[in-house]
Amino acid sequence: MTPAAMRYLLLFAITVSGLSGSAHACAICIAYPQQSAADVLIESPCVVLAREDPDQPFSYAPIEVLRASDDVGHIDLLLDSRTRRVLSSDPRRVVVLARDGKDATWRNLGVADAAYVAVVCRLVAFAPQWRGPQGDAQRVEFFVPLFGHENSKIHELAYLELARAPYGTIQRLARAVPRESIEPILRDAIYIQWRPLAILLLAQSPEATDKQYILESFRSAERIGLTRNLAAWAAAAIEVQGADAVAFIQGCYFGDPDRKRDELVEVVKAMSLHGTEGRTELRDQIMSSYDVLLDVHPQMIEYIVKDLIAWKRFELTPRISNIEAKGAKLDFAAKKAIRQYLGSTESGQ
Repeated sequence: MTPAAMRYLLLFAITVSGLSGSAHACAICIAYPQQSAADVLIESPCVVLAREDPDQPFSYAPIEVLRASDDVGHIDLLLDSRTRRVLSSDPRRVVVLARDGKDATWRNLGVADAAYVAVVCRLVAFAPQWRGPQGDAQRVEFFVPLFGHENSKIHELAYLELARAPYGTIQRLARAVPRESIEPILRDAIYIQWRPLAILLLAQSPEATDKQYILESFRSAERIGLTRNLAAWAAAAIEVQGADAVAFIQGCYFGDPDRKRDELVEVVKAMSLHGTEGRTELRDQIMSSYDVLLDVHPQMIEYIVKDLIAWKRFELTPRISNIEAKGAKLDFAAKKAIRQYLGSTESGQ
């Protein structure tokens, strides 16, 4: 089966599986910026293609209106010198502009060649169809074939779009994503904010070298005490190594009284992800690890209370009641989390 055929087969599977608008985005791989250019294009009431106004230097004039609820009017946005030079050097290029629906300010979404213009035009045309219950599935279906596109703007649109998808979608689509398209993100420091998704995609690779790279990277982060992308490396390690990775986190993080809160927060994100929608067969072991975490770091109740309630796991009630009874030095958020958990325990039982 060709890569293209595999990609569309997986997309079909996503669509028929009923991915709905209620699905939660992956808590680890939300990429920066959280509002992508696609979000702006979808939400904007006015989208135009523009070039320099021949009568007003350093100003924009629309050459094509892709969406408008009323008259476009004056575009109150400065055409900067760098963009002006790019437009002057290539008469085929345009700038994609979108007006904010709330404050009417214009946003520059970049200089576009013919390929990028074609994607923007299709996106603006299809966006109204994504408001129904199958909207998220249709939106993913639109973008994933663009992953790895030679035009960097198009590739970035697709990458940011997949980063907002639920973890289950990322797992299912991983093999539809060209391996070479995530390599620069893993290696180039300019993409460090976007790296979590690439790490989670890599975790679905069947290659032994990729699995080893993930485990070595996670172990290295643990030794050095890094927090940058730690949640993604921990989640990838759990994906690759399962129970052994959970045991490693329990011993080296949760059971270590010297671990910093920032580190613990990140590895809890990874545990929560898998206990909720990843390797859910590990939930019992994750619960045992949470017990250790609360024994050594009781203030971390704040970060796991949602899991305990969502999973309807009340076996930690004695532990948490004991934390409160002992009068441990807890901040307001931790005390609030204890009350929330104990209240849910009473109603749940």
